[in-house]
Amino acid sequence: MLARCLRRAAPLLAFCSLAFAQTEDDPVVVTASRTEQRIRDTIPHTTVLTRKDIQDSQAVDLPTILRREAGVEVVQDGGLGQTARLSMRGSRTAQVLVLIDGVRVEDSASSTTALQHLMLDDIERIEVVRGNVSSLYGSNAMGGVVQVFTRRGTGAPAPYGELTAGSHDTTKLLAGYGGEFGDTRLNVSVLRLDTRGFSAIDPRFAPNANPDDDGYRNESISASIAQRLGRGHEIGARLLRTRTKVDYDDGSAFASPTDVHNADQDLGMAQLYWDAQLLERWKSRITASEGTDYRTDFFNGAFSFSSNTRSRQFTWDNEVRIAPSHALSLAVDRLEQALDSSFAGQRERNVNGARLGYLGRFGAHSLQANARYEDYSDFGHADTYYLGYGFDLTDAWRLTASAGTAFRAPNFADLFGVPGFSLPNPDLRPERSRSYELGVQWASAGHRVRVVAFNTEFEDEIAFNNAANQSQNLEKAKVNGVETSYSGRFAGTDLTAALTVQDVVEQQAGGAEQAGLRRAKAYGSISAFRSFSRLRLGGELLASGDRPDVNVANTTERVQVPGYTVLNLLARFNYSRNLFIAARLENALDKEYQLVHGFNTPPRGLFVTVGWQP
Repeated sequence: MLARCLRRAAPLLAFCSLAFAQTEDDPVVVTASRTEQRIRDTIPHTTVLTRKDIQDSQAVDLPTILRREAGVEVVQDGGLGQTARLSMRGSRTAQVLVLIDGVRVEDSASSTTALQHLMLDDIERIEVVRGNVSSLYGSNAMGGVVQVFTRRGTGAPAPYGELTAGSHDTTKLLAGYGGEFGDTRLNVSVLRLDTRGFSAIDPRFAPNANPDDDGYRNESISASIAQRLGRGHEIGARLLRTRTKVDYDDGSAFASPTDVHNADQDLGMAQLYWDAQLLERWKSRITASEGTDYRTDFFNGAFSFSSNTRSRQFTWDNEVRIAPSHALSLAVDRLEQALDSSFAGQRERNVNGARLGYLGRFGAHSLQANARYEDYSDFGHADTYYLGYGFDLTDAWRLTASAGTAFRAPNFADLFGVPGFSLPNPDLRPERSRSYELGVQWASAGHRVRVVAFNTEFEDEIAFNNAANQSQNLEKAKVNGVETSYSGRFAGTDLTAALTVQDVVEQQAGGAEQAGLRRAKAYGSISAFRSFSRLRLGGELLASGDRPDVNVANTTERVQVPGYTVLNLLARFNYSRNLFIAARLENALDKEYQLVHGFNTPPRGLFVTVGWQP
């Protein structure tokens, strides 16, 4: 299957090599190998969203901008602030790792990150690595890794800010200051977002849901400081703190239209680091970090439940450049994760890990090899590996192939259940998977097209069984697919495109097979932006086929959610070097669609921003 898909993609790539000829654009990334390398040289399929991409999109939060990425699906229970779930290459949400400056900020009860609360104003760039990289990052990195990097101070010190107003009584205020003071880099910003929102659940599908609007508030502060201590040495600190309040709906048969549900959630990330050039060929980095996720839910004004996670991480990374084109990496790390919840009590898990890696090039051949050992305080040890190979057919054409294994430990909700929602299952076994992929890339003159065919087979995948009301191990699960990404400029227009075709199959106890929930067989996106002097215009088209889901009012019943096509229109006018005005017409055709059965998505809305930039 993999070879056949690549043969079919060859004519498209040949056309691209003849049609495009513009300037080079080859950013350096670190997430694909934990070593700096050009994006065109990465063996795992990697894309990067720069600050310019974020500004062009005018997206508010992380889920919105990730929806246009190849191999990435995001579903959300309503509008801003509502629970968002991320899937990569047909994986489950708990099989995708989200990092903030390398730090896990997750709820250990569900093994997920509340990405709906991560505002893009605090983010400098986003690196997306698809596929199994568990040997680099440990548990959860089975489907891929999304790493966001917070804003840094660059250039001459200067203030910046934005004021946004728009539909659903939405307002956002951002103020920041950043820059370089000799050997010191500093950036600090504060943000507040408020929206009245709209009702999360459609009463046609769940008549017991409260029809009132579900509002959202987000207050964030982000700060970073770095001090150079001579050649090759730097110490620094980073901080991100987000406090939110969100109203949400319950569509179950036991709900009442007068019920009021809301939650307070507090996300935090703090990090201290030391970058050291110990020898000419030996770089070292020591980090001590803490990620927190504190959430308290209320029902009709009274306490409902709480889930508070603290994740402390200690890492010592080393890179030895044994030759100009060959690097060895060695790292040891420790994760101390503690959960204090009203449903599972106080739980702890400690993980000690060691990683060995090699990244090298022999003429037209490149090789990436990683091996990781982890020792869990509650599950014993786990070993994972990754082997990747790249071959440059020409300066533009490149073939890649890789194989790897992955591991994921059950989370605390899987093991101990949630009273009133699910039963415990202390006999759960950890998940394991084995992945293979083949890819072809054409990259020249600032254009990059990559087509990758992938196959992943899971053993003991953990899935929630609605009939049994508990998490259980599946007999088998597998994902096959092909994903394509393009970025470049054609005739003065900046273009990006993505297309993913996949088949997600899960085998239940007894041998019955069924498609994976909330994962479409085909989805994709196209975005285009063009500048006319001081005016920049653009548009985004997002499309997806239908996908299976559970009935919002009866979770033991399966339903099919129809596909959709959504258009967003964007404009930005630079009134002067520093002052700009921007507008985003979201869902321009006012398409009525759903990402999750029974839950509404934003109708047509207009948002206008006035900003000051350095």
